[in-house]
Amino acid sequence: MIFLFSFFGLFSQNKKNIKIDIPQTQLESGQIWKYKTRIGEEKSRVLILKIEKYEEKETVIHISVHGLKIKNAKIETGISEDIGHLPFSEESIIQSLTELVSSNNTLSNYEDGYYQWKDAFEIGNAGVFSINIKEAVDYVEQTMNQ
Repeated sequence: MIFLFSFFGLFSQNKKNIKIDIPQTQLESGQIWKYKTRIGEEKSRVLILKIEKYEEKETVIHISVHGLKIKNAKIETGISEDIGHLPFSEESIIQSLTELVSSNNTLSNYEDGYYQWKDAFEIGNAGVFSINIKEAVDYVEQTMNQ
């Protein structure tokens, strides 16, 4: 997973005048959301882990994704159901989310992935996803199976 973080910068784009599809919604750590999923993963959910604002006025939303069906030849079952940590631009998250399911949920264990990303991010070797969640899950699946 570490080398995934080095590719996050590939998805960074400057997006301006993006219409927010979730009016009057405040994203908060501990929220579970429905999102625009891949086919067959309609029960998958996003957990908001952490929200960080940087001096450049960029907001990074850290999430985990659960209820997936990611092909993974490296494990016995052949399917991974979770991604423990993914960093996104706020705009990409807002465009992906569809419905708030619940708030104040217990956070999954994401710290290891987060700190690996943060160390790489601070020296310019990692970025954030600026694509939608569905595309990021596809990317993770492709990368895991190379």
